[in-house]
Amino acid sequence: MQIPAGVIGNKTMFFFGSSTIDLKITIFLLVVSFLISLVVLLISRKIYLAILVFSILGNISFLLNIGSEMFRDYGIMWLGYFSLFVWPLLNIFLIVYYTTRPKSKK
Repeated sequence: MQIPAGVIGNKTMFFFGSSTIDLKITIFLLVVSFLISLVVLLISRKIYLAILVFSILGNISFLLNIGSEMFRDYGIMWLGYFSLFVWPLLNIFLIVYYTTRPKSKK
């Protein structure tokens, strides 16, 4: 017996409903991530910090939908694997780089 997508036990999961809704949620979260990183850039004037914030929030927006059928339905399985295995390593590198780089004098 196969359990329908998005159903665990008797409960339907919020993000795993349909691929179209999951894609819209992911795009919305990416736009919110971009706006937050833009605000960070405007307030702090630090481009590396804004890139770091966008990278972390963007990765989270894909990780929220990692179990959905969106990646399979739209033929972007590579993006699912990238956001699960490679992107967190890039975020760790960005955090280490941002915290250890020499501070520029202005």
